[in-house]
Amino acid sequence: MIITRDWLNEWIDLGERSTDELCKTLNKIGLEVSSVTKYRMIEHCVVGFIKTKGKHPDAEKLSVCIVDVGQDEDLQIVCGAKNVDAGQLVAVALEGCELPDGTVIRETILRGVKSQGMICSSTELGYPKINEGIMVLDNNSKELRPGIPLISIPEFRDDAIEIELTPNRGDCLSIYGIARDLCAVYNTKIKIPPILPDDLEQIGIGRALELSVKGDTSASLVYKVLYQKELKGNTIMDLRLAMIGSDAKKSLIDKYLAYATHATGVILRAYKIDAFANAKSKTANTDENKKVEIVVKKGENNLDAVFGKEQVSCVGVWQNENSKPSDNDDLIVVEASFVDPYTLGQNGARNTKEFDWALFRSLRGSETNLDFGINYLGVLLSAASKVGIFTGSQRTIKEQDLKQINIDFDDIFNIIGTEINKTDIISILKNLGFYLVFKPEQNLLVIDVPSFRHDIANIQDICEEVVRIVGIDNIRAKALKFVEMNRTNNVYKNFEKKKFYRYKAAAAGFFENVSYIFTDRAKQSLYGFTCIDENLELINPITTELNTLRSTCALNLTEAASNNVKTGRKSASLFEIGKVFDEKRNEKVVLSFISSGGVEFPSLTNHGKPKEFDFSDFTQKIGAVLGDFEIVPSKPNNKFYSPYEFGEIIINDKSVGFIGRVAVQKDYDLSRTYICEVEFDKLNYERKIAKPYSKLPSVSRDLSILVPKSLTYEDISKCIKERAPKELKDFYPIDIYSDESLGNKQSITLTFVFESYEKTFIDEEINSFIEQILEGLLIVLKVTIR
Repeated sequence: MIITRDWLNEWIDLGERSTDELCKTLNKIGLEVSSVTKYRMIEHCVVGFIKTKGKHPDAEKLSVCIVDVGQDEDLQIVCGAKNVDAGQLVAVALEGCELPDGTVIRETILRGVKSQGMICSSTELGYPKINEGIMVLDNNSKELRPGIPLISIPEFRDDAIEIELTPNRGDCLSIYGIARDLCAVYNTKIKIPPILPDDLEQIGIGRALELSVKGDTSASLVYKVLYQKELKGNTIMDLRLAMIGSDAKKSLIDKYLAYATHATGVILRAYKIDAFANAKSKTANTDENKKVEIVVKKGENNLDAVFGKEQVSCVGVWQNENSKPSDNDDLIVVEASFVDPYTLGQNGARNTKEFDWALFRSLRGSETNLDFGINYLGVLLSAASKVGIFTGSQRTIKEQDLKQINIDFDDIFNIIGTEINKTDIISILKNLGFYLVFKPEQNLLVIDVPSFRHDIANIQDICEEVVRIVGIDNIRAKALKFVEMNRTNNVYKNFEKKKFYRYKAAAAGFFENVSYIFTDRAKQSLYGFTCIDENLELINPITTELNTLRSTCALNLTEAASNNVKTGRKSASLFEIGKVFDEKRNEKVVLSFISSGGVEFPSLTNHGKPKEFDFSDFTQKIGAVLGDFEIVPSKPNNKFYSPYEFGEIIINDKSVGFIGRVAVQKDYDLSRTYICEVEFDKLNYERKIAKPYSKLPSVSRDLSILVPKSLTYEDISKCIKERAPKELKDFYPIDIYSDESLGNKQSITLTFVFESYEKTFIDEEINSFIEQILEGLLIVLKVTIR
């Protein structure tokens, strides 16, 4: 958002405050100033009046102009601009004038003709470009007389201030909105432009225009009709539009609309009458048979659309270029519009293929007082042009229910941390546009939130408004009060649990990754991950690449690992504790890991070629963090993971997450890569309880069995657990062997560990335990001893 100091001064009396002071105030109230550009007119540059224009005798593209600069004699100046003409007021750099680029103007001979100065463009004077050719000054002002130094005209001394607005402050996307916030700081009143009364001699709009609303629409619209007799330009308006970077250059009415929109925050558009009528109206005496109809109804993506002969615009999103008026159109339809930003976002405005400048303003929340914007435009046009405005208007208004917040002053003081004068709080909120009712007997403040403040929802938001206007530095400091209390609540336990697993992950060789909870929806969809329901999508994403809430940390971790590899690291092992969301925006916290590249760094012992991570290496690394767990083979429900190295993680007989190999590592320029993601709430974090252990030695036995290759270890483990004697403390596989002689079977060697608190086992007892286990395997799984 860019404002200029002089433009702002038209809305609020800045007095003797300097631009530096103004910027400090803006920063203090949360409107962060990112840059200031000062524009100053150079000395020895005056207003000139071109009396005559003649052809250069020796150059087709040059003109010889006789210019009155308020001196005893007129000057002869050679000019190469295409738009120079007799009767114009222009900026003339006199002899001795030094231009911003260092050029000093001297009397010279150009192709045999004497030139005694320079007729300048805006860029040659150090201002932004406002047109092609020289800067033509409008002759509406009495101040612009030949010979008047331009440095003496206040409008040519201005400062452009660029403000970095947060997405929730759409109410400050206008000069009026910035001035409203400053009024609360300076405790002054805003300068509201005069109301333009209807000219009773003009034709009523009902004879020219009819508005039809079909179906249930959500937009508010106000239409006026203008009769363009003679529309004139405005130099100061052109300069200000150039300073703010406006691209409104198609027509004069386009410039006026852009200027009024930036000033008031109301989204204003204009249509030529031909967009709605079959034949162009030639005069203002519009007959009944020339009345045109504007139809408003739902269009593509359930967005409100405006129709004439065809769809001419999507309200708050885009306008058909063919429907825009030119300077030659006599009848012009002006539209002021507002669409609730949340409704616009939910209806899929972000997915539309066509959009223009209005979408940015609409999604952040434009000004809701449409008559205010229409009136300001009328005042601008009437001040400098011959424009007839039809009386009355055609409108459809979507009534908005104002949010009401009831606040006890004591609650405000408790949140802020100190008492602030109640009168000051009321004054601040009124100046910010809030509607208030104070009930002193209840110490209660009833606040109706204005429709343009879409970001205010609760008492915390109200307190934030008060604090930013009062100034955090003006909040009285208080001594820190220590009150010892029991801190072992759920929040503290969760903090300790996160710290515990962070330390374990770091000890296992993982580095912590921190990333946004946002990601790219297109990338999530590409790999088959769950995406947020489109009706619940983000309305104002921070960037186009971070436009949705993530359903997994995998993409963030993979991109981080890829960035590490691209910066020269041969190995990347990262972890992250973060939130993920399902399609209904229900959130949960997950602990995610990724390992890619070498198991260790290149060294002398591995000859500079460390072994790459495989499934076993990654599993052992995860085990160092999570403790004991089982892996049950399963299939991924997306394209991101390999179906051949993927499984569920089981802890205490409950599925807590998954572990698997990334199938698309080439998309990220990675070597073999593995990811593990578990639900954080399902991980163990309980008080360590000491258990008795046997003072007697344990006994282990190895057993090799023949099993079908189709039989999973999960089935073998389940069978052993169900039929094993109570003396069996642990068992685990140590070898798998197969060759052609075994056919479709393979040999698995298991180690069984037996232990007792009462005695040391003899061989006969151990043999009986093994026989019991073998018997169960034979009966249930048809397994035999090798």
